[in-house]
Amino acid sequence: MVRIAKAGGAFLMGLALFLWVPGGAVKAAEPVKGGTLNVGFFDDTKTLDPVYSVALSERQILFLMFDNLIDIGPDFSLKPSLATSWEYQNGEKRILLHLRADVKFHDGTDFDADAVKWNLDWRMLPETNSPARSQLASAIDNVEVVDKATVAINLKQPFPPLLSLLTDRAGLMESPAAVKKYGKDFGGNPVGTGPFVFKSWTRGSRIELERNSAYWQKGQPYLDRVIFSDISTAVVGSQRLTTGELDFVAQITPQNARLLESSPDIKLVQISVGNWYALQWHWDKPPFSNAKLRQAVAQAVDRQKINALLWSGKGRIANSETPPGLWWSPSDQEHYSYDPAQAKKLLAESGYDTAIEIPLSAPSDTALRQLVQLVKENLEAIGLKVRLEPIAQSEWYARAVAKQINFTPMRWTLRADPDGLIQFLFDTKGAANSTGYSNPEVDKLIAQARGTSDIATRKNIYDQIHQYIAEDLPYVSLAFSGEFVAMNKKVDGFVQMPDLIPRYRTLWKNQ
Repeated sequence: MVRIAKAGGAFLMGLALFLWVPGGAVKAAEPVKGGTLNVGFFDDTKTLDPVYSVALSERQILFLMFDNLIDIGPDFSLKPSLATSWEYQNGEKRILLHLRADVKFHDGTDFDADAVKWNLDWRMLPETNSPARSQLASAIDNVEVVDKATVAINLKQPFPPLLSLLTDRAGLMESPAAVKKYGKDFGGNPVGTGPFVFKSWTRGSRIELERNSAYWQKGQPYLDRVIFSDISTAVVGSQRLTTGELDFVAQITPQNARLLESSPDIKLVQISVGNWYALQWHWDKPPFSNAKLRQAVAQAVDRQKINALLWSGKGRIANSETPPGLWWSPSDQEHYSYDPAQAKKLLAESGYDTAIEIPLSAPSDTALRQLVQLVKENLEAIGLKVRLEPIAQSEWYARAVAKQINFTPMRWTLRADPDGLIQFLFDTKGAANSTGYSNPEVDKLIAQARGTSDIATRKNIYDQIHQYIAEDLPYVSLAFSGEFVAMNKKVDGFVQMPDLIPRYRTLWKNQ
């Protein structure tokens, strides 16, 4: 029996979205064809190849040029995309994907079962060295072409998170012929099946995409082109919005949103749970291999003040990477409140030599730069010496993942399944484990949670995982940011997604 599965994220509650429009409510409009959408974004783009992509900024561009096998809805439910339906067989150890038969890649080659098999196999090859390999290869035994429109994914054991993985970069389908043609240069010459086709890329400045006139989803896209332009700060983005140079900017702080409230040409979308902000360090190396030092830092940081100053109190204090309201949200766990006296006591017990400066990497992004300045003040108040080390925003995340920088702020968006972040960040072999965190019990629990589809069982396992992580402190959770998305009033069709990645493919501009 065919069943369209829904991720556990369908239980998403409390992540309400709010539309606030200066001057009154927005009237629903019929889609309009044509026009250019000018997007301002913080450009840390390294590649436009989904097989190798890790930077946040890349995903909003990739989702325009590439279609995923499975899509997500605003409640994290799973939706058809290149796969029209799917079904489990063999005790959930085999997944059949039924594919669309009318799809071609931008280079004119066919999208079919062979292409899907090639894409998944390519990501799992050790020599490919894809960030997605650890997640896919640990679960998938092999991928089998049943017929031109059907693919079977044979699993080593039942693996509920797989379908959710296929909604993200692991499931974005690229042209095998184009990869063979361009080789290592494919990241600068991307070819997918999506509603927009790559045109040009001026690195660190501008990326231009054009309408795919042969797109399989009839009538879409509405826009003729989408142009991404680098903005150094949200203030610059806000200014360029008011002058009409830009049509859309995400990650607008409440402070910058206030600057836009009076503009009759701008509308704002407020989200109630934003990015997860935390401090990370090399957990397995000095000085932060010292548990008492980690605990001292955790209790020295004034998270309420950070929320007040960075997000005008509109953020939400975080005790883990998971906000309240999800089925896998922690039931109860150890967390660290602001307590400078206790922090000083723990610092003394740690034996750390406070004469030694601790370098704290300071990305150039406005919010992150303000964050590290506040952290520096908090830590110096308990007797630590902290040296801020500026780092270009375009280099920050890649260097953190490569473990080239140690103590630094970090931010992540939600995933449609808990495994999407928990395995990624906290498994010893997690692809984005930039802290060196390694706890055999956590690894074992992650493997157990991956092997069952029973929500109650998985919930119990993730509660245990969260408790270990809270005690071990590979990260100090700070807050879920308060953020807005701002757009020109002519832009319509926007739907906020819970992973906070803007989807531009369904937007249009009223003339």
